[in-house]
Amino acid sequence: MEKPEKPKRWASAKGAAPIAPAGPSPMPAGLRELEPGSTGRGRGSLGLAAAYAAGAANAFLQRYHADLARLAERADLPAEARWFDSHCHLESILQRTWRGGGKPQVANNEPEVTLPELVALWPPGLDGCVANFVFRKESKPGFTPEWEWIARHLSHFEEGSPISSKLWFTIGLHPHNAAGWDAAAEKTVRDFAAHPKCVGLGECGLDFFKHDPSEEEVQLTAFRAQAKLAVELGKALVVHARLVTRENEIRFLRELKQLVPQNHPIHIHCFGDSLEHAKELIDHYPRLRIGFTGAITFSDPPGSKGRQKGRGKHKGNELKKGQEHCRELIQCLPLERLLIETDGPYMCPEPFRGQTAHPGHVHRVAERIAEWQNVSLGAVMAATWQSTVEVYGLTRL
Repeated sequence: MEKPEKPKRWASAKGAAPIAPAGPSPMPAGLRELEPGSTGRGRGSLGLAAAYAAGAANAFLQRYHADLARLAERADLPAEARWFDSHCHLESILQRTWRGGGKPQVANNEPEVTLPELVALWPPGLDGCVANFVFRKESKPGFTPEWEWIARHLSHFEEGSPISSKLWFTIGLHPHNAAGWDAAAEKTVRDFAAHPKCVGLGECGLDFFKHDPSEEEVQLTAFRAQAKLAVELGKALVVHARLVTRENEIRFLRELKQLVPQNHPIHIHCFGDSLEHAKELIDHYPRLRIGFTGAITFSDPPGSKGRQKGRGKHKGNELKKGQEHCRELIQCLPLERLLIETDGPYMCPEPFRGQTAHPGHVHRVAERIAEWQNVSLGAVMAATWQSTVEVYGLTRL
């Protein structure tokens, strides 16, 4: 059951220049900063706790606004530059249903916000986001599942909402929830797909990193159904693929070719498989784009050699590679075939790693791509903006 929204008390970034479009301040009028020396309401330990919490929020927001100020000062980012976050999860961002949402660095520092308040925090160059709603089951016990959340908040995406021009969405069933695909799920997806702001099906696909290979058929059933539906409805297909081995890559590409026509728009989200596989994908599908997240800003832990743990490691699968592999992918793929995404709330880019990622952080992904490709940030923003428009058929240009 969704928790009722309650009034929020924020602390704005004290001393930081506001980074927002001309007009209202990025901080909603009802939210205020805690005055120096104030202990808030009450006395004693309760007052001190409130003061500490407000101070932590002050510091958190100050860091965020300082980063946007830094971004605005970059000489290689034209004032007219525009960009998108091509993939995020608004329900998990706002409800904090991701695994890190209850950790102290999030709970004790980040202000709780509504969707309009979140959008108000974004930098002026951010044209909006494509939010994915891909879980029929609860992401966290006691909280509204993604499908139910978008049903309750759909008005924000519709004409008449002050933030609708910043929001698009996709609908589907994630591999982690693949067992939930049935006739009722298909009807739900079809119903949402008829909405004018629904621009894609998915994310859907195959995950051999988090899941045991014995679950392959369940994942394949859901993926095949959604891929066929995307083609039928003329919607972009958003793919979640963590294939791990070369054998799986070959099988996946064969499956994709059987399901999806060559000229169909496809977003391969949060790519981490081989460069060979990435090149095969873009060579066959001219309208396919490959998305990268804040993970490309991470450094490998000492001694890890880029390796990460996954359930598949016990089944003879190769281990996921790290930063060196990400660099190779970025440097060897054409800029015009890339997308930037946060996959928020997950994988918040450095230097904010461990916090809740949201579309206001996606420029950090673009900056890393610009660094590794040795091009201007403006060039990355322009190329990825155009690719997002082309893949998703966005009409507000």
